[in-house]
Amino acid sequence: MDDAQLLVLELGSKGYSCAQMVMIGGLRLMGRENHDLVRAMAGLAQGVGASGEICGALSGGVCLIGLHTGKGEDAEEPLPEAPLIMNQLVEWFQEDLCAGGAITCDAILGCGPESAADCRGMDAMRCGDLVARTWSKAVSLLLESGIDPAQGRELP
Repeated sequence: MDDAQLLVLELGSKGYSCAQMVMIGGLRLMGRENHDLVRAMAGLAQGVGASGEICGALSGGVCLIGLHTGKGEDAEEPLPEAPLIMNQLVEWFQEDLCAGGAITCDAILGCGPESAADCRGMDAMRCGDLVARTWSKAVSLLLESGIDPAQGRELP
């Protein structure tokens, strides 16, 4: 098992959602904890507000990229490459990871309208792999862009 798979196994067994796992992995790379941020990431679980829409692993990956590229203080500006990196993650997720398929939680889990509420939730096999691979890809895209995911943003 690689680091991403071990992360998912550990955090999944503790009840964290897909988006939370991606962010916790990113925070751990920086040697940080941020319980408020992790709680906020729960809003992305089961497809943004438990709606079955955009997959929490994907939205968590985009948030992880935003953690390193976005504006967080008055003196900061977002990095100009932020939208490109985020779009690369979304395109990779849809085209490579989901083989050109939909990127919603319901579509990934095969939930139909009549069973959607009962169908949503962490599927260890499908979701675990998506979370591990999405976290790894987000980290890889940051590195390819010259951003060290083990470092936080420095103010100018």
